[in-house]
Amino acid sequence: MLIFFSLLAAGPLAADEKDAPEREDFMRAWRAAAQGDRAVFAQLKPGLQDYLLYPYLQYEDFRHRRASVSDEQMAAFLSVHQDWAFTAGLKTAWLRSLGSRGQWDSLIKYAAENGDTKVRCYRAHALIQKGQTEGLITDAQSLWAVGKSQPDACDPVFSWLKKQNGITSGLAWERTRRAMEARQPRLTLYLVRYLDETDRVWADRWYQQDRRGYRSLQQAGQWEDVEKSRDITKYGLRRLARNDPDRAWQIFLALDGKVSWTADDRAGIIREIALWSAVEGVDKTPQRMEMVPDDDRDGRLLEWWVRYDLAKGNWTAVSLNISRMPDEQKDDARWRYWEARARLEMGDPENAARLLGELALEANYYGFLSADRLDLPYTICPQDPAVGREDVEALRQQPGFLRALELRKAGLPSWSRSEWKLAAKDLNRDGLRVAAALAHQEDWPDMAIYALGNSGDLRWYEWRFPLEFRSLVDEKAAGLNLDSAWVMGLMRSESAMAEDALSSAGARGLMQVMPETARQLANRHSFSYTGKQQLMQAGDNIQFGTAYLRELLDRFQENPVLVSGAYNAGPNAVDRWMNDRNTNDPAIWVETLPYYETRDYIPRVLAFSTIYDWRLQQPVSRISSRMPEFDSSPVSGTMQDRETAEIVCRTPG
Repeated sequence: MLIFFSLLAAGPLAADEKDAPEREDFMRAWRAAAQGDRAVFAQLKPGLQDYLLYPYLQYEDFRHRRASVSDEQMAAFLSVHQDWAFTAGLKTAWLRSLGSRGQWDSLIKYAAENGDTKVRCYRAHALIQKGQTEGLITDAQSLWAVGKSQPDACDPVFSWLKKQNGITSGLAWERTRRAMEARQPRLTLYLVRYLDETDRVWADRWYQQDRRGYRSLQQAGQWEDVEKSRDITKYGLRRLARNDPDRAWQIFLALDGKVSWTADDRAGIIREIALWSAVEGVDKTPQRMEMVPDDDRDGRLLEWWVRYDLAKGNWTAVSLNISRMPDEQKDDARWRYWEARARLEMGDPENAARLLGELALEANYYGFLSADRLDLPYTICPQDPAVGREDVEALRQQPGFLRALELRKAGLPSWSRSEWKLAAKDLNRDGLRVAAALAHQEDWPDMAIYALGNSGDLRWYEWRFPLEFRSLVDEKAAGLNLDSAWVMGLMRSESAMAEDALSSAGARGLMQVMPETARQLANRHSFSYTGKQQLMQAGDNIQFGTAYLRELLDRFQENPVLVSGAYNAGPNAVDRWMNDRNTNDPAIWVETLPYYETRDYIPRVLAFSTIYDWRLQQPVSRISSRMPEFDSSPVSGTMQDRETAEIVCRTPG
C-alpha cells in the first residue's frame, strides 16, 4: 500500500522508550571511556550485553586494549561485526599494533588484504623476518617509489630492499618524478643518494628549475635531449602554465623542435597551456586552443574555451565550441542555457526561444534564468512523497539502520551517519526513497536529503527543502535586513540542514561557521562565544552566520552573488575576481570563476533561495533579481525591491 507520507505520524515509536535506561548507561560508559575512566567503564559494560549498541562498547574496549587482546578474540570480533562502521578502523589500528610489537605470524595471517601503508610495511617486514620473501621485491619497490615520505614502519623494509639491490637509479628517478608531481621537491634532496652520477645532474637541474618556478626553463634547449630532460620540460611547462601561461607558451615555442617530445606529450603540453590561458583570460587563448589536436580537446578544455569566449563576448565561438562537446556534456542545463544565450546574441531569436522555453520547464538555476529571459512563470512541480508504511518499518528493522538510529539517540552523530551511509550504500532507487521516508520520520533532514539526492527524486521538495529552523532564521534576518529565503538557501547548501555538521576544514553547524570567524565576530559584535561546540547549537550558529552575511553585504554592494561567493571562497578571492574578470553580467562572472566549487556553489544557493521563497509561501523573487549588475567599487546600500515570478506546474509537450 502506498500512502502520502506526510500523513504518517512522525517521531520515534513509543516502544523506543524501553531502551532509554540502557541508552543512558551506554552513554555514561562511552563518556567514561573517552575520559579515561576505566573503572566506571568496566562497571557499566557487563550490564549492557543485551543492548543493541553493546558492540560499540566492545569496540571501545578492544581499541583501548588492542595490544593485549588475543588475536583469536580480535579476529572473531571483527569477523562477526564486519558490516559495522567501526570495523575497518579498528582492524587497521589492531594490525598496526601487531606490527609495532613484532607479532609477525599474526600480521602474515590477518593483514594480507589491508591497504594501509603502515600495515603493508609491517607485513612486508614480517615476511622478511620469516624468510618468506618470494616476490616481495616488487611490493617493497611499490612502497618505496612514491612521491612522499613514508612512515618509519617502512624503514626496515627499505633497508632490506637496498641490500637486495632493489633501489636502482631508475627507480629513484621514478620516485623523484613522483615527488615533483606531488609538490614535494625537498624529497629529491634525499633521493640523490640513490641516483647514479648522470642522474644526479638531472635531479639537481630539476630542483633548481622548480625553485625558480620554471621561468628559466628555456635553458633546456641547451640540454641533451634524453628522457630525463623531457620529464623536466613536460612537467615544468605544465606547472608554469598554471601561474604564467604566456611565459609557458614562449618557452614552449623556444623548445619545440629541440626537445623530442612524443606526439601525445607535445599535445598534452599545448592543451595545458591553452587551458590555463583560458582560465586567465589571455588574449592568445583562441590560437593556442586551435593548436590542440581534436583528440585532446576533452570536456574540461572545451568548457574553458567556452568560458573564455563568454568573458570576451565571442558568441559565435561560444556556440561553435559548445557544439564540439560530447553529447552528454552539451545536454547539461548549463551548456543548453549558454547555447540559447549565444543564439539570442547572434540574432537567432527563434532557436534561442525554443531552447530557453525547454529549459524554463526545469526547476534549477538555468531553468529559472531561462524563464526570466522569456518572462515566463517558474516551473515548480512538487510531488507528494508516497512510500509504503510497511516498507519504512521493514527498513527501520534492518540492522544497519537500527544501529544508526540508536546511535543518533545516544548522541553519537558521526557514528550514526557512518552506520546510515554504510547501510544505504547498496540500496536501489526505491530503497533510497524508503530511506528518505525513514529519515524524515526521524526528523533527520540531512539524511533524507542525502537519500533523495542519490535516488534522483528532486521533486520531493517538502523533504529536500525542510523548514526546520525557519523561526530562528526569520528572527535574525529581520533584525539584520536579510532575505530569509536566501539565508535558508545558503544554509541548505552549506550543511543540508544538519545542526551538527562538521567539515574537514573545521567549519561547524548549520551555516558552517569557522571557529576563528566566530571569535572575530564575537569581538566585533559583543556576542558571547564560549568555544567551537557553541557553533553546533542552531541559535548560536545562525546568529554568527547571519552576522557574517550582514558584514559581507555591507562590503559587497548588497549583492547576493558576490556575498555568496565570498561566503564560500573568502572575501579576498571575490575582490580579486572582481578586478580580474571584467564583466558586469553576473551570470557570466559566475560562469567564468576559476574555483569550480564556488562556480557551482553560487548557482546552487540562488536556486535554493528561489525554492525557499516558494516553500516559505511568500512571493517568489525572480532569480535575476538576486543577481544585480555590479562594478569594481564596492559600496554599501540596502536590499533592492525584487521582481516576483508566478509559479506554475508545466510539463514538456
